[in-house]
Amino acid sequence: MSGAAQLGNLLNVTADLNYYTMMLNQWSAKYEANSEKLQAQVKYQDKYIAKVEDAEDPDKEIKCAYGNKAKGEVWEGAKAEGYGHYKVKEYDEALLQELEDKDIAYDTMKTMYEALVTQLQAEKDADKQSTATALGDTHLLQS
Repeated sequence: MSGAAQLGNLLNVTADLNYYTMMLNQWSAKYEANSEKLQAQVKYQDKYIAKVEDAEDPDKEIKCAYGNKAKGEVWEGAKAEGYGHYKVKEYDEALLQELEDKDIAYDTMKTMYEALVTQLQAEKDADKQSTATALGDTHLLQS
């Protein structure tokens, strides 16, 4: 392959590498932002589950609306879940599911672009060496 063709190939690989690096940065930023929201929802879910369990435990005294307390009464099902939602208003099960789905999608895209960037970086390094050799052989580039 001529030096000019190899130089053209190197420039194409460099352009592809720049594009995929930009895409990797974009998907990494989306993944990080989503991850923060997901961690917050998981924390709220843990609190929600703890409150539901408290409502179902006959030995726990729980504070209800308007400061009333209940002890020894076992709440089950919707009543216990209602108490959980009352105490942890930030928890949203649908939002949690959506964030989990996005987490998987964003991680997949980020991983794919990481692999492409790694592959293109190796290809660029090889092309750089072969281009330097080819141009050195034609005396267009002094080594």
